[in-house]
Amino acid sequence: MRGRLNQIQQKYAPALQIDRYIQEEESKFAEAKIKAKQELEDIHNKGRTSRHQLEKDLASLKVEYEGIQHELAETEKQLSLSREETVYQSYGYYEPNYGFESPGEWEHHLKLLNTEIKNMLGHVQNAEKATAKKLAAGYIQEVVSFNDSTAKGIKMQKASIQLLLRAFNGECDSFIAKVTYKNVALMERRIQASYEAICKVGERSNLVTINNKYKDLKVKELGYVYECQEWKQREKEEQARIREQIREEERAAKELEKAKRDAEKEAQRNADALSKARAEVEGANEKQKEKLFAQIAELEQRMKDMEEKNRYISQAMLAKSGHVYIISNIGSFGESILKIGMARRLESMDRVKELGDASVPFPFDAHAMIRTSDAPALENALYRHFEERRVNLENNRKEFFLCHP
Repeated sequence: MRGRLNQIQQKYAPALQIDRYIQEEESKFAEAKIKAKQELEDIHNKGRTSRHQLEKDLASLKVEYEGIQHELAETEKQLSLSREETVYQSYGYYEPNYGFESPGEWEHHLKLLNTEIKNMLGHVQNAEKATAKKLAAGYIQEVVSFNDSTAKGIKMQKASIQLLLRAFNGECDSFIAKVTYKNVALMERRIQASYEAICKVGERSNLVTINNKYKDLKVKELGYVYECQEWKQREKEEQARIREQIREEERAAKELEKAKRDAEKEAQRNADALSKARAEVEGANEKQKEKLFAQIAELEQRMKDMEEKNRYISQAMLAKSGHVYIISNIGSFGESILKIGMARRLESMDRVKELGDASVPFPFDAHAMIRTSDAPALENALYRHFEERRVNLENNRKEFFLCHP
């Protein structure tokens, strides 16, 4: 039996070896298949990751490109503005800085005006065209030739316009910088005289001129700056008036405070004297009583007067009561010139004496001293009533009026 088994094993041994070989190869193939599949998945994942990274890099480059484009556009814009400024400066125009502290509406008007000025300067490049008479700051009246060349002649004439505008703008800037509320008419005449003189030179030499409309714009600029200067002057005068009023109020308050203390002391002295006199009546004889009664009556009257005075002082300290005065100074200002003002002091004539001592060679004469519970209101009412007779139109703080009898 065992022999038979050995024979069978020997007979089928090659087949068993082949079977084991096949199983081993199939196992290797399965492993190789799994490995290949994993490698394919790794390659796919790596490719997907690379694609995402490339898309991300592309988006980043796109954003960077757009940023560079924006910066380039801004740079070109700045260069364009710089080129424009260079053109304006070649005509003697520089962006003005008026130094307004509170510009208000003038800043808006001047911005619009300067835009018009720049537009007219920009049209000078077409100075030879018919439209230049309406649009350009300066223009060619008649085209001339230079060295038998019309183009060279036009170029020479445009250079002459540039010189004319540089001269005119420079003088206008000087006049505008000097304008005040006092000399605006003079500065306007100087702009007109400068325009006429410069145009005469251009017309005689090269048949070129400055546009009258451009001159009008510079006059308008002068007017706006003058209006601002006038406003600043009024503000300055108003601040000075307020400061003077505050000083006067402080002086009046100190005077009233001192008068109140003095009145209180005087009232106390009178009260003490009255108490003493009444106490002495009981032990006095008839003759002494008569004298004491007279003294008591006098002291009681004084007490009443002091009460009235204290009442007035208290009212003056709490309210706007005071005096409105009307004074003149014939020696200093002549006849018919009156000054109207207000004094809050207890002794109102002290204020009039101060005015006479300050800056005039003669003292003031007082024509009226009106006591009122609201002195500022009465003073303002008189100013409004006599406004058309005001003498000093440049300075409303002086309060002088022409009043013929």
